[in-house]
Amino acid sequence: MKIENKLLIYLFLIPVMGMLIGMLGGAYLIKYAFDVSKHEGAQFLKQREIDIQKQKLKLLVSNVIDDIERLHLNEKNVVSTIRQLYPPRNNNYIFIYKVYNINGGKNFARMILNSNRKDIEGKIITDDYKDIHGFAFRKKMLELIRKHGEAFITYYYKKPNTNKIVQKMSYFVYYKPLNLIIASGVYLDDIKKVINEYYKQLDSLNINIMKKFIIISAFIFILTLIFTIFIAKIVLKEFSKFRKTIALNEKKLKYKLYVDELTKLKSRKSLMEDIENERFEYLAVIDIDNFRNINQFFGSEFGDKYLISFGNILKEFRKGVRESFSIYRIGADEFAIGLKHIDENRVYKLSEKLLEFVHLNKIHINDEALDIDITIAFSSFPNPLRKALITLREAKDKNKSILAYKDIKDENKEKEFFEIKKMLKTALKENQITPYIQPIVNSEKEIIKYEMLMRIVTPEKVIPPYFLDYAKQTKLYTQISSVMFKKCFEFIKETDILCSINIDMQDIENDDIVEQLKFYMLYVNKPVVFEILESESFKNYDKLHQFVHEFRQYGALIAIDDFGSGYSNYSEILELRPNYLKLDGSLIKNVNKSKANLVLIESILFLTKMMGIKTTAEFVEDESIFKKLRALGIDEFQGYYFSKPKPLSEIKEA
Repeated sequence: MKIENKLLIYLFLIPVMGMLIGMLGGAYLIKYAFDVSKHEGAQFLKQREIDIQKQKLKLLVSNVIDDIERLHLNEKNVVSTIRQLYPPRNNNYIFIYKVYNINGGKNFARMILNSNRKDIEGKIITDDYKDIHGFAFRKKMLELIRKHGEAFITYYYKKPNTNKIVQKMSYFVYYKPLNLIIASGVYLDDIKKVINEYYKQLDSLNINIMKKFIIISAFIFILTLIFTIFIAKIVLKEFSKFRKTIALNEKKLKYKLYVDELTKLKSRKSLMEDIENERFEYLAVIDIDNFRNINQFFGSEFGDKYLISFGNILKEFRKGVRESFSIYRIGADEFAIGLKHIDENRVYKLSEKLLEFVHLNKIHINDEALDIDITIAFSSFPNPLRKALITLREAKDKNKSILAYKDIKDENKEKEFFEIKKMLKTALKENQITPYIQPIVNSEKEIIKYEMLMRIVTPEKVIPPYFLDYAKQTKLYTQISSVMFKKCFEFIKETDILCSINIDMQDIENDDIVEQLKFYMLYVNKPVVFEILESESFKNYDKLHQFVHEFRQYGALIAIDDFGSGYSNYSEILELRPNYLKLDGSLIKNVNKSKANLVLIESILFLTKMMGIKTTAEFVEDESIFKKLRALGIDEFQGYYFSKPKPLSEIKEA
């Protein structure tokens, strides 16, 4: 029987008992209602707190794994780096097992990190350890990990810095690349504090109502009885409604935060999170010109329909291009797109295509056909939104349809430039310019060569080469190239496998760098692949032909990188007779979704097969892409599906 029905039965019996019994009975019923509220409220709060803690544990472990992958951590530096990033905490903390046998056993793992109990680091972990109630929680944890890759386990454990055995909840994830179980735990005794505070508030309210009830009951019994029944029904009804709507409200709140209610595009909040997690390289902000006039002339309802239609046009545009991007609505008439696997020149080309696509479309509302005029401004990290909005204002002032942040003067731009310049000087001084390598495999997934990639490795993190565009604006670029080439050739001298090195037109046009490379080719006395980046700077074909001709005499092989990115002069490039063409990542990652990409790849393969040029596919991220490309006849493959870029030390150790 529902609580509400019980309450009505008790209240019906009160008039029969007389005034005294009525007062006592009323007091009892109010207390009962509050006890029920306390009990069910406590259960609700406990479950809510547990759910919150679960989300925190999952987020914490996910952040650790993201940091391992983002920083390209290996078995040697994962403990020290994670210890620095996640210092000891009183409640949530990180602990990591090095797994020797995922199927369990007495010595299935070793504790290599425990941010709250360093004294147990290095100890062997057995799977038959039981808590105070005899629960072999590690066996259960391994069973769940083998099935699902993760496990939530609740058990009793001694709380650090105390002698108390309390209930603990831990979240475990098996991270296969490093053979680690990464976990975080929380002691649930703190939940009691939340519930006790809830009890105090209800008790205080209960006492006040009881006092009022007794005073009023002494004067007017019937009025008090009616009032009690009325209040009891409202309290129970509202409490029941509260329980049912909390979950729904949480879902609605999350939806409102992350989805724009009008256009159903991602919201500004979603954009800020994506920026924080660096889920793209470039951000373009799109402003609808003169939207205020449309809104004022036709009315806000018409304006809303206009914005919805414009959002749909952006979605249609996304379907027709090979680049994949996320779309956001970030203001009244401002939209944004986040682009990944792309460089600045291609962002500009894509902006031109978008501008043309928008101009070719009209928005039809209530028999009105309206043209669309937009302004596009874009920038890269760091602080892409701030920089894009600054650029948008500049574009508006200068009446430009498209403008890049690098083409404007911003009071913070010079500061940002000097901060990166300072970082580059430090990297040169502290010997932090470091080659990483990524394997290139054949159709049987056998490693046939390595590509050497530049990184700045500091004690805190590994920095990808977004800084190169800044470096090219300074005299530091030549020094950075010189250091990178020196370290690459030192590794090549000691290895038997073919290696490829990235080289820019700015390097090719630098006589000192070219002479240095000739010396290194004589020094290693073996074939080396030079990957020449195809970009808009790829225009000095005379110098390029000279470089290719000279270095082939030293045994160099030539690869054209990012082929098909949009700048290709096929006749000029193919006249170089390169040994390899590396297909641009934007073609590869959508090969299973884009018929246009597939046709373009097939046409490139037709030419390369006729000319005896091998093809390499970059950005192969999963097995389905690999199988599709292998079936098409691609010769070589590279991407996260096979391996992420690694430090040279890992290859030397292997």
